[in-house]
Amino acid sequence: MKKCALLSLITFLLSVSLLAQEAPKVRFEKVSNEELTMKTYPNDTTAEAVILYDEGSSYVKYDVQYGFMLTYERFVRIKILKQSGVEWGNFDIPLYSHEKIREIIGQVKGTTINLENGKIIKSELKKDAIFKERQNKYWETARLAMPAVKVGSIIDLQYSIVSDLIWNLRPWKFQYTIPVKWSQYQVVIPEYYTFNQSSLGYHPLLYVKNTKKNETINFTGKKDYINLWEATGLGETQTISYMADIFDYAANDVPTMKEEPYLSTLDNYATQVKFELAYADFMKVGGKYEKFNTSWNDVAKQLTDEESFGSQLKGNNFIEDVVAQLTKGKTDNMEKLNIIYNYVQRTMKWNGSKSIFTTLNLKKAYSDKTGNSSDINLLLSVMLNKAGITANPVILSTRENGLLPVAHASLSDCNYVIIQTIIDGKPILLDATEPSLQSGIIPFRCLNGEGHLINKEGSEPVQLSNSKSIENTMVELQIKDGKMTGTIKNRSTGLSAYDFRESVKKAGGKKEYFDIMKNTSTELDYLECQYNNLDSLNLPVIIEYKIAMKEGLDKEASVIYIDPVLINSHKNNPFTSPAREYPVDFGQSFSEVYNLQLTIPEGYSVEELPKSASLAMAENGGKFQYQAAQVDNKIILNFRFSIDKTLFVPSEYQNLKEFYNLVIKKEAEQIILKKTTI
Repeated sequence: MKKCALLSLITFLLSVSLLAQEAPKVRFEKVSNEELTMKTYPNDTTAEAVILYDEGSSYVKYDVQYGFMLTYERFVRIKILKQSGVEWGNFDIPLYSHEKIREIIGQVKGTTINLENGKIIKSELKKDAIFKERQNKYWETARLAMPAVKVGSIIDLQYSIVSDLIWNLRPWKFQYTIPVKWSQYQVVIPEYYTFNQSSLGYHPLLYVKNTKKNETINFTGKKDYINLWEATGLGETQTISYMADIFDYAANDVPTMKEEPYLSTLDNYATQVKFELAYADFMKVGGKYEKFNTSWNDVAKQLTDEESFGSQLKGNNFIEDVVAQLTKGKTDNMEKLNIIYNYVQRTMKWNGSKSIFTTLNLKKAYSDKTGNSSDINLLLSVMLNKAGITANPVILSTRENGLLPVAHASLSDCNYVIIQTIIDGKPILLDATEPSLQSGIIPFRCLNGEGHLINKEGSEPVQLSNSKSIENTMVELQIKDGKMTGTIKNRSTGLSAYDFRESVKKAGGKKEYFDIMKNTSTELDYLECQYNNLDSLNLPVIIEYKIAMKEGLDKEASVIYIDPVLINSHKNNPFTSPAREYPVDFGQSFSEVYNLQLTIPEGYSVEELPKSASLAMAENGGKFQYQAAQVDNKIILNFRFSIDKTLFVPSEYQNLKEFYNLVIKKEAEQIILKKTTI
């Protein structure tokens, strides 16, 4: 029986070297002199630490008392090379924990080994260095800190996790932000369980092997001793034979994952293997067949009946009077949507927790005026539906949580929910967790590939995107008596408007934000300000300043050099690496428009203006249009810079990098005025 999705397995095998390398023999606390005296890692001399050995296994075996149980074991050895690498002595281990259903961490052994004055000193991990911290309704984290960790230390850690949660077969990462010398993982799955498998990453595995072995179960009992089927006989010894699939994975000399600008999360691109339970089939031994989330329609069916999801969308008569009062006399659906959306924004406070499941129930969340992302957005869905506007939840994975698998459905990878409604044939995405966000725009954290709409009919993919974010800046300048003064007017829409509203809020208000502007500006004196539409979320933010240049001009200068781009100029290229292994993910498209009108001072004429230019990337990736001209006694300069594609694959990186270089060079060109009278 095939245990993994064929497509994923083929993808793995294509990237695998067929030449197997023998695994190193590493034993707990048995370290070599070479490891003890290592100062740098030869394959990456800049590394702050290195994982010398990482071995894991997940296996499902039968227990006469509890049935089939899943055991996960890990042994990892890390060498600390720099002071910044000391943090690798801290470990966070996620554990499923909901009511009486929980994973148990056990058999934790940890030792820090140091070489001091030629002697090996071992410091053992104590029980009081291990504690648990509740993350949300379903998960807690076991945290542990290794003792006596310093530059030169070797850390050995072993632990296991046991549970009957067969669906929670642990993924395995081969790649981290420090290099990995050797990593291997073995998975043993009885034929009764089938898992979908997905792989991520760019570093090829050394090998992937799939073998089989025969297993037997001996038990005595009447019934229900083997999970899902019934045994016969009373006090008789029963034997059941089955085949188990064994998957072995290994990688060596895995390079460091390095942070790059415009990445959703490094975990999206780390070499790793992940598993999702597809179905359990015990029919051949008198049991039943059970299907688990092999398609998004299956996920939709499960969530529709889920107490903390679909059930929360039903009933809710407590909110009917509120909706009726809010929409009284309103007939336009868009107007009703905005009224309800703004009400939920103002009334409910997001507690910062991301989840697709509600905390308790919507009535309680509404009463408390606080909740997680599911509480708030499912309440929004209920209120819109009661107003006659069809609104469905969309589950997704946020950017820091990683991309959803392409080959199969994965409910466990989803950690957030937003709402989709359709008005006048146009789909609108909504997230009421952010008080400064206009309707129809979702937060940047949600711009992560596709989400999946959930309703009783099934599921459909939803592209997680916003309308283009636009910043339009108009500058008027004049020069008199050696002083350059003027006005700046900026108009922002979309996430640009949201970002500004949030900046003002974090500063403490308009005055506080303006004070920060005045105190941190190095080139401009901000004299007056006016901020409009900060509370009118569906209108653009309008910002107006009166400004003066801090550095005066020489009134007698025969030549004046002027930098025309006063604000929001592209001075530094964010893409500095010679090459890039990972895609560039901007999240959303955006446009920056800049218009300058400079009055030529009396006694001067234009000596030189920047030449007009037009740049465009392939496949409509982005463009830059620049124009400058003299009209009567004024210089009119404008440019438009836009990124029109949200994702650039590594092969497009050099073109994107060069595009930015050309834009930076062009924006740095100066206007030159020459004195014409004495």
